[in-house]
Amino acid sequence: MRTRAFRSFDEQVGRHVFPVASAAKAVDYYEEQLGQPLSETEQLEVFWTAVRTAPDLSVIFDPRSVLRASIRAFERTRDLLAAAGRRLVLLRSAEPLLVLADSGIALRRKDGTFGLTPPLLPETIEVFVPLSPTCLLISTPRAHHRPREGLTRKIAAKANAGAAAWCQDAVYRPPSIPWSTHLQLADTPSQVSRHGCLPYPSSPPRDPPQRAARHPGTAPRCPFGPACSRC
Repeated sequence: MRTRAFRSFDEQVGRHVFPVASAAKAVDYYEEQLGQPLSETEQLEVFWTAVRTAPDLSVIFDPRSVLRASIRAFERTRDLLAAAGRRLVLLRSAEPLLVLADSGIALRRKDGTFGLTPPLLPETIEVFVPLSPTCLLISTPRAHHRPREGLTRKIAAKANAGAAAWCQDAVYRPPSIPWSTHLQLADTPSQVSRHGCLPYPSSPPRDPPQRAARHPGTAPRCPFGPACSRC
C-alpha cells in the first residue's frame, strides 16, 4: 500500500466506488425518512439519480486517507506475515549488491515471477524489501535463506529482478554496482488489476456508468451480495 501503484489504485477505487456507496446510502436515507421500504422501481430511481448527481470525490478528499489506507492494509496483512511457517529474514553483505527501486518492495511468486495479480499474498509468496544496497529483508515461507550465510549474489539477483519488475520510473544503484545485462526494466510500470460491477438485478439506466474492464480469468465479488445478477 505504500507503493505508487497501490496509492493510484486506492484513488481509482475511491473515484469509482464513492458514487455507488453514497447512492446506496441515499436509498437507506429515503426509506428511513418515509418510514417504509421503497419498491424496487423506486429504489432504482433513487439510486441512479444519486449516482448521477454524486459530488466529485475531491470535494470530500481527506489528505490523510493514503496514510489510513496503509495502516488498514498493514493490519490485514500482519497476521499473514507473522503466520506459522513464515519468517522474516535479514540478510547482509559486506559489499553493495542490491539496486533500489522507487517502489521499495517486490512480491516474488513460487515460480520465480513477479506481479500484482490476485491473490496478492498467497502463502507461497516471498516479500523482498531491499533496505539498502547491502541489506535485504525477506518475508518467506521457505527455510533456505540463512542469515549466517549472508546476502549472496544469487539472492541479490532475485531481489534486483524484483526491483526492476516493480519500479514505476526508476531503479537506483551505487556506482560500484555494474548494471546487469540480465536486469531488464518493464516496458510499462506495474499496475493493479481493475474490476468492475454494477449493483441491482435490473435493466440498466439510460446513462449507465462506464464499467471497468475485468482482468481475464477473474470473477470479482460484487459488494452488493449474491442477489446481484449483472456482475
